[in-house]
Amino acid sequence: MKATRDGNHVRVYDAYLAKESIKEIDGRFYDPDDKAWVVPYTKENVALLGLLGAALDDSLAPMVETKDAGDEEPIFPMPIKATPYQHQVRAYNFALRTFGLGGAT
Repeated sequence: MKATRDGNHVRVYDAYLAKESIKEIDGRFYDPDDKAWVVPYTKENVALLGLLGAALDDSLAPMVETKDAGDEEPIFPMPIKATPYQHQVRAYNFALRTFGLGGAT
């Protein structure tokens, strides 16, 4: 699946596996002549397409923020003996914040 910018829209090609998710986007439509889904060009839609696995062209890729995961530390010490991976630290901090234990950061 690949996504390219077309003015105020993003065209998504080869999106058969993600078509049900794309159908949930407001303002989307299918262009049968081009065999592509057309969605409004917004930061949220581009981020969603990236999460769905679309290869974003050069004009879309800068819209998706990539966060440097190497800086995050656990809010409270983790109750494990091993050194956690960054995705584990982020999930731990997310859970603490969800239950109101970690602050707003």
